[in-house]
Amino acid sequence: MKCIAKGEVAERIKNEISQHEVIEVQGYLRNENIGLQIKVKVVEFKKLNLDFEKIVKSSSNQVRLLGKIINDLRSSPNKWNEEVLSFKLAVPREGVRLPLFFCRINDQNDEEPLIPKFKEKLKKGDVVLLKGFLQTKNEEAEKDGETKNVKVSSVNCYGFVFLDSDSVNVFSPLYNLTQTVKKVKERKW
Repeated sequence: MKCIAKGEVAERIKNEISQHEVIEVQGYLRNENIGLQIKVKVVEFKKLNLDFEKIVKSSSNQVRLLGKIINDLRSSPNKWNEEVLSFKLAVPREGVRLPLFFCRINDQNDEEPLIPKFKEKLKKGDVVLLKGFLQTKNEEAEKDGETKNVKVSSVNCYGFVFLDSDSVNVFSPLYNLTQTVKKVKERKW
């Protein structure tokens, strides 16, 4: 995962963290100016007394995005012929030129499929709080007749909270809203 820190946070990281140490980062997502990779703008961090090999994969790379679905939901099969639901989410932030994030849901034989619930309750124009994890993959892209490897990031969703227009104006308390969450199974890529 690509992270960027500036100012005081960058100085603290430089002074407090050494190579190969594990840290927990809090921040917000930003799109690269060029390419399709998402980076994390670090606003806070804490050092964890943990070996890298002992990180619990199911609870790392957690993301929450509050935004508006700006396109129709698109369903297509993945390489295992399982349904994948994809859409774009606009997450406006002051001074951010690229506030769009690519999101997808892949139930992957889960006990509690999320795709049917998502299709039933959400559509283009709805405001939603998504829960998921960030995933970046290397993919081939063709530009000017040349094939190049590019890093493409997306938010893989495992839960959501639908916010109606009244809730969006209030935003608080979010914990009173009904959440739809599926149990996540780890998959080896």
